[in-house]
Amino acid sequence: MQMTGQNVGLPWVAVWVAALSSGLLIACGAVPNVASGSPEPASSPAGHVAVVGDSDNGKTVSLHVGDRLEVRLASTYWTFAGSSNPQVLKPLGRVEVSPQASGCVPGGGCGTATATFDVIGAGSAVVAASRTSCGEAMGCTGDQGSFRLNVLATA
Repeated sequence: MQMTGQNVGLPWVAVWVAALSSGLLIACGAVPNVASGSPEPASSPAGHVAVVGDSDNGKTVSLHVGDRLEVRLASTYWTFAGSSNPQVLKPLGRVEVSPQASGCVPGGGCGTATATFDVIGAGSAVVAASRTSCGEAMGCTGDQGSFRLNVLATA
C-alpha cells in the first residue's frame, strides 16, 4: 500500500503527547483514578522504607508510623495473606510479581514477589506468605513454604 500526500506521522504525535502527559502526571506524584478519572496524589511515607526478604523469616521488625515496609521474597510462587492488622499495616495495592527475564527453567519460579505496606498506626501486625511449590515440580518441605514477619509499630 502506497500513501502519497498524507501525513502518516500524525497518529504517532497523538500517542507521543498522551504518553508525555501521563509521564508528567506520574512524575508530579499523581496517578489517574480509574473510578473517577481524576488524579490522586501518590502515597509516600513520611519516614523511611524498610525492605525485608527471605532471610527475615520469623523475625520481628520495629517501625514507626509513617514508615513503609516492603516484603520482597525470592520466588514468584509466594502468595501473601496481607496484614493481620490493617489499622497498623495498610497494604498498598496488589502484590508485585516480577519474573526473572532469563536464565530460569520453566516452572522454576525465578523472580520476586513483593508486597508493600504503609505503617499507619501504632501496634503490632503480622505479614504472612505461603507457597506450595519451591521450584520446578518440587514441593516445599519444612518451613520453605511459609514466611512470617512480626511488625511492631510505634508513633
